[in-house]
Amino acid sequence: MKLLLRCSLFVLAVMPLYAAAQPLKIGYVNGARVEGESALTKAAIEQMKKEFGARQQQLQDLQNQGSALQNELEKDGQKMAPAERQTKEKRLAVLAQQFEQQQRSYAEDVDVRQREFRAQVISEINTIIKSIAEAGKFDLIVQQAIYSSTQIDITDQVLKEMAKRAGAGTAPAK
Repeated sequence: MKLLLRCSLFVLAVMPLYAAAQPLKIGYVNGARVEGESALTKAAIEQMKKEFGARQQQLQDLQNQGSALQNELEKDGQKMAPAERQTKEKRLAVLAQQFEQQQRSYAEDVDVRQREFRAQVISEINTIIKSIAEAGKFDLIVQQAIYSSTQIDITDQVLKEMAKRAGAGTAPAK
C-alpha cells in the first residue's frame, strides 16, 4: 500500500514537468464563416435551387392566377351575372386553398432538405478539421470562442481544403 502511494505521488509530481515540456498547439475555426463561404455550402444552395425551382415556379403561377382572378372580380364583379361571379369566387377560393397547401408542403420539404444538406456540410467540415488537426498535430481545435488570435485561426486552411475536396469531387452529394 505504501509503495502504491509513493508511486502515485511520484507520478503526480513528475506529470507537471512533462506537461510543461510540451507546449499545447491550439487552433480555432470560425464555423459560421466556414459554413457561409465553403464550396460545399454553395453547391448545396445550387442543388436546392435546381431541386425546388420548378415547385417554386408552380407556386408563383398559382399565385398569379389567383391575383388575376381577384383583380377581375374586383374590376368587373358588379357587371357580371350572379352565377358567373359566384363561379369565379368559388374558383378563387379553391385557388387560394391549393396555394396554401402547396406553399406549406413546399416550405416543409425545403426545410427538410436544408437540414439534410446542413448535416452533410457539418459532417464534412468536422472530417476536414479532424484531418487538419491530425496532420498539424494540434492538441485542441475549437469552433466557438469569444476571442481568438489570428495566429491560431485555421479557418482559411479549412476553406482551402474544402475547396480542394469539392473540386476533386469527393464532397458528399445527394
